[in-house]
Amino acid sequence: MSNEIFVPFDETILRLPSCLTVHAQLHDHLSKFTSKDYVKYIQEFPRLHVCGIIRKTESETTVIAVAVYRYHSSSFDTIRFEIDDIVVDEKERNHGLGTRLLRHLIEQAKQYGVTQILVHCDPANTNAHRWFFRHGLTIIVFEFYMKNLQILPSNDQIRVIDITELPEEENEKFLSSAQDVFRQLRPHLPTDSKQYITQIRNICRTGPARMIVAINETNEILGLSVYRFTENMNFGKHIYCDDLVTNEQKRSSGVGRCLINYMKNEGKKSGIDQLILDSGCQRGRAHKFYHREGFSISQYGFFMSI
Repeated sequence: MSNEIFVPFDETILRLPSCLTVHAQLHDHLSKFTSKDYVKYIQEFPRLHVCGIIRKTESETTVIAVAVYRYHSSSFDTIRFEIDDIVVDEKERNHGLGTRLLRHLIEQAKQYGVTQILVHCDPANTNAHRWFFRHGLTIIVFEFYMKNLQILPSNDQIRVIDITELPEEENEKFLSSAQDVFRQLRPHLPTDSKQYITQIRNICRTGPARMIVAINETNEILGLSVYRFTENMNFGKHIYCDDLVTNEQKRSSGVGRCLINYMKNEGKKSGIDQLILDSGCQRGRAHKFYHREGFSISQYGFFMSI
């Protein structure tokens, strides 16, 4: 008699050979690992949560499906719930296990107060695309990726500063000045200045994330970015840019490149050479800019409201 249950994976489950076997079906590089190496590798990413479905019998426990997710505060949605991996053992497919796993993940997301989920998927994994479409998910963002963070020539009349840890009064002044520009990208952000400032500070504190602004000689806000140092199974440690926006009246003047160069420099200081950002599928002009800067599309972002 077997019993199939959804559980968060502790070290005991991660050490099961079947856990590595299933996960390696999605990530080829894991096939070179021993179970001990795999556990050590997973533990290098403390922000990742691993869970899945196990089959228990009287004699053994076997992993038959694996998922990896993470969550954090963001300006896109109050709490962003991202599923990096969802994989069912190839011998167990077409029996509804993937659907059960997705439902469990949705229930997990709801516990954090989340209203929508994001699932990352390789553009070449068309079987997964069809499965996501059948389950009501839609591609609404492209994930852009850059490696080897080369600093490109930029406009020396533009200055970029990190406002995250400025004294409270100075920080509030910059946040207030940047509100209208920020809402050009995120129109759902609060119009009330106090609510907006509280939300952005909360994102920076709990992310943790950092906010930078591009200014001219009169301290006018030309653009801004919110970014964080993070990690996942696909790229390891990298910089993820939550928000990147240039004042629509100041575009094509080099603001975006200055902000990107700043993030590249911060990455280099920490020994990180990868930069990732998401961009809505409809933002064709932005996509052209990202390609010019050296980004390429690495993943699709499938969304579902829950």
